[in-house]
Amino acid sequence: MTTTTHDTIQQDSKTLNLGRLAPASSVIGLIGLVVCLVLMFTGNDTMKTQMMGSYMFGFIFWIGISLGFFGLTLLHNTVRGNWSVSIIRILEAGGSYLTFIVMFVLFLPIVANLKSMYAWADPEKVKADPVLIYKSAYLNPSFFIARLAIYILLWAGLAWFLRNSAMRQEASKDFKLESGRSSWAAPGLVMFFLTCTFAFTDWVMSLEPHWYSTMYGTWTIVSSTLGALALATLIFCVNADKVPFKSIMRPDLTKDLGNMLFVLTMLWGYTSLSQFLIIWNGNLPETASYYHARGSNVEPMTSNFTWGAVGLIGIVGQFFIPFFALITPRTKKTAMNLAKVAGWVFVVHIADVYLYVIPALPGGRGLAGPVTPALVTDALAWVAIGAVWLFVFGTMVKKAPLLPTYDTRLQEAAQNAH
Repeated sequence: MTTTTHDTIQQDSKTLNLGRLAPASSVIGLIGLVVCLVLMFTGNDTMKTQMMGSYMFGFIFWIGISLGFFGLTLLHNTVRGNWSVSIIRILEAGGSYLTFIVMFVLFLPIVANLKSMYAWADPEKVKADPVLIYKSAYLNPSFFIARLAIYILLWAGLAWFLRNSAMRQEASKDFKLESGRSSWAAPGLVMFFLTCTFAFTDWVMSLEPHWYSTMYGTWTIVSSTLGALALATLIFCVNADKVPFKSIMRPDLTKDLGNMLFVLTMLWGYTSLSQFLIIWNGNLPETASYYHARGSNVEPMTSNFTWGAVGLIGIVGQFFIPFFALITPRTKKTAMNLAKVAGWVFVVHIADVYLYVIPALPGGRGLAGPVTPALVTDALAWVAIGAVWLFVFGTMVKKAPLLPTYDTRLQEAAQNAH
């Protein structure tokens, strides 16, 4: 009797329950957000500006992860590949309709401080700047907020439809529902790329209104999707020995996930290099200003660390190291090896987002370099918004089986492999 009880407890301890993430993260997120809001709205002018910039960094990072999850969900429903079945519930939870609604609410403090964040939102600055006057038909507060609402409605609406259809198929096992999702997801991918391009242009590129890049939308989408896939792969591989992932684990599956991570690593390198080459070849001051603000020759420089070093971390850490690691079959053969690479990519992705957001902030924040007292508020905002994101993720992921019961391809493949 004692042995049976012990075995039952041991078996239960090996059953994965990602929903347990929600309670603790909700407390951390609430406390962190309160501190952020207090500093943004009651601190002195310097602290308000600093905290608002930190909050922007945290928001852009986590909305990027959400969009990456959503884009991968659309890809799964379009092509219905085997590899993505293993992480589809993770993707649906991270890119859910509730996630986008919550992220919209989290963006409201930025909307309330548009003038302090965006030069084009300040009428006095617009009057004095011919470039801002020329762009004012598009870059103005009213149209900016309207576009924000449109993005959220489209993302949340399609995410809700896909999730609701999947839950209905869980109950009925009706294949027509899966076919219907595929019909909507294919044009949804087009919508996804278009809206994300406009969104990242609105939120980040317009922080530097004199600068522009035709590669920016594609680059940021690839970067966000790379970070999202790294996180989803990390969650899956770390829990590979737990039910239900244990039932489908085999080398072919981790190889597929590693190959997709490899593909996105290549795409990130390609789009990053393409943007640099286009700007370098054009040799125009207004476009070259992006790399000037993020180079090692910015004055005043910090004594021991510059933006150029952060850029080098991205080049080496987000391209070369994952490239050589993932090109090796041994890395993708076991879940724990792949988890290490995925975790590495996710961590370096933080530096990537930090590099394209922080130097763009108003007030010359980027001139002080990456190592400043503002790192404390940057970390605070990242953790606070991340904890809220994790709360929503945990809430959504526990509402459905971690593996679809209507799609048993992975279970059958694992059984046939033995």
